[in-house]
Amino acid sequence: MKKYLVLGTLLVSATVFANTPQFEDLSKSDVENIAREFSGNFSHTGVSAPETDGLWGVEVGAFGGKSSSPELSDVIDESGGDGSDFENLYHAGVMARAHFPFDLFAEMTLLPEREIADVTVKNSTFELGWNAGAFFGLPLDLAVGLNWAKSEISFTQDPTPSIPAESKISMDSKTRILWIGVGKTFGFISPYAKVGTVKSESDVDSSITGVFADASKRSQSVENSGGYFAAGANLQLFFVKLGAEVSQVMKVKRATVKLSLDF
Repeated sequence: MKKYLVLGTLLVSATVFANTPQFEDLSKSDVENIAREFSGNFSHTGVSAPETDGLWGVEVGAFGGKSSSPELSDVIDESGGDGSDFENLYHAGVMARAHFPFDLFAEMTLLPEREIADVTVKNSTFELGWNAGAFFGLPLDLAVGLNWAKSEISFTQDPTPSIPAESKISMDSKTRILWIGVGKTFGFISPYAKVGTVKSESDVDSSITGVFADASKRSQSVENSGGYFAAGANLQLFFVKLGAEVSQVMKVKRATVKLSLDF
């Protein structure tokens, strides 16, 4: 799991460690590509159709999925590791959605701070939208939405067992998606599709405490932007809702499923 955070070692001047990979030759585009994969993976999704039903409604549930990470895999291969173990990144969390009068809706997701195999991860997202299709009485849902995501990943480890030093690596990422979507309910099933634009900003910091602390502090800020596409469907059986979605966020391919209660 620690190689999952190879993103951080991109910024460590590893020449002081004879037994560690030499990452200082990687270009800024390498960092941008990996930051894009992390941002795309953790960008907002509630696996929700752009629908509103009545004046009020509340949905709560959990979701999880994965996205492809070929750039991360390649960097690990080039550093001497096994990139095949990191061809995918994973995401999960709890979600809540509500719709209000005038066919407005809001949605949020949360992954509380968790430590998994020495890696600390947390993620939160929020979305606002309006279903113009329902508001104007159209035969389908036609909605616009804007969402924001904030993710933080960090870990600490000893660069080598023989050197008295400790490395701290962290990445903070903010992602914004503006989209327009269409959907239609057929009995119990609500298929939908969304298209839009994405912009993300990521700050990556790396430092080493110990004998090499002064020589090994580095940071980079990178920006990414691109297109957004999502297609999925929700199946509702009484109060239980099942959802599945495939999406592409700045060329990052992602698949997510959801289980929720809808009232």
